[in-house]
Amino acid sequence: MRRWKGLTAIFIIGITFFGIRALMLNAQEESKNTYAQEELSSKTIEDFPSPIQGKPLRVAGEYYSEELGTTLFHSGTDYAQAEGAVIRVKHAGRVTYAGPDPFLGHKVEVDCGEDWGVIYGGLKNLRVKEGDWVEADQAIGQIGYYPDIFGDIEQTHLHYEVWHGDLVQVP
Repeated sequence: MRRWKGLTAIFIIGITFFGIRALMLNAQEESKNTYAQEELSSKTIEDFPSPIQGKPLRVAGEYYSEELGTTLFHSGTDYAQAEGAVIRVKHAGRVTYAGPDPFLGHKVEVDCGEDWGVIYGGLKNLRVKEGDWVEADQAIGQIGYYPDIFGDIEQTHLHYEVWHGDLVQVP
């Protein structure tokens, strides 16, 4: 009986050792995979240029609203653009939302992968729907007329936001 207890103890120690060794090897392999993914994840804000060449009317960040007499935060950049101009995505991705927005008229949100996303607002005649895959330079809609809700901008414009995780990126 004593012999079996000794063998059982050796067996348990062996299983524990090899189990821990296997877990350590698995953790090392996962670490290598994570590192390899981080090396491949090289997107920066420069990978998300404006889809149009219009004049910036307001950039992302804080600004003073004359209309409200206070400082506000603007999460995107507004680019002057003629009503009806076709807007094309600059980065491939999955459409996560396409439809009305109380502040932006109609908007399209695109998940570009690696925790990057973009929002195109101030649109009409949307050409995509939620769940669609879009390729770079694919048309997603046209500029509509949606005046700024705070009364600061009255001309037609594209509202363009770039996000990485939960943080808006300012080009």
